[in-house]
Amino acid sequence: MVSQKNGVYAEGQGQNDKESHPMTTTKQPQFSVKAEGDAFTLYRDDEALRTPRNLQVTAPTRRLAEALAQECGGQGEKMDLRKMPLTQMTLTAIDISAMHREEVITGIMRFGESELICQRATDPADLVEEQNKIWQPYLDWCKTKFNADLRTGSGIIPFKQAPEALAALRAFVEKLDAFSLTGLSEAVGISGSLVLGLALATGYADVASIVAAAELDNLWQSKKWGEDPAVQNRQNEITQELEICARFFALLS
Repeated sequence: MVSQKNGVYAEGQGQNDKESHPMTTTKQPQFSVKAEGDAFTLYRDDEALRTPRNLQVTAPTRRLAEALAQECGGQGEKMDLRKMPLTQMTLTAIDISAMHREEVITGIMRFGESELICQRATDPADLVEEQNKIWQPYLDWCKTKFNADLRTGSGIIPFKQAPEALAALRAFVEKLDAFSLTGLSEAVGISGSLVLGLALATGYADVASIVAAAELDNLWQSKKWGEDPAVQNRQNEITQELEICARFFALLS
């Protein structure tokens, strides 16, 4: 995934030898889901599937657990985590987000300190207008939803974000469970924006709208000077990654 650098498991992570990895198999297994307490455990044949840190693979909702079983079952004889985005995120939630909450939250909040949609241009006029048109509704929503009145600024000199606004956003983030925290971390890292990540996580905006806001400057350049294939490829990749995040959030509900 785009944000593997943010901590999401990828093929080869958490293992010294692929053949000994708990997600590797040499035959076609059968995957199933069993309700155990408040969670749903993923089984391979009669054995609970385990993470690279040897914890049971569990999901907070049956919908997510069944989606994991389907994703794992479609892998054939060998599992390739690069083709299993929901499983990657689930392993990350269990092995990383649950065990290192403060580090994950701190990483998320760094995006708020230099919030993308608060960085405004002073010219040309049509770009200023476009930023205000697309970005300001997210800031207005953020103020209403989280009581977080984020400052906007312009120029090359960094400006400090309002501490009380960041505190309000952090208070919300701290309430999230490990799975929602993982999804948010991914969405924020991909979009480059805490506010846009929250908008996707809470269902305020869909993927297309988030991409339009996250890539506003590049889209404006494309309209003015013509399409750049490299930029278009990046936007397509971002869209695909955010669609995975959106699906992950939906399966958690």
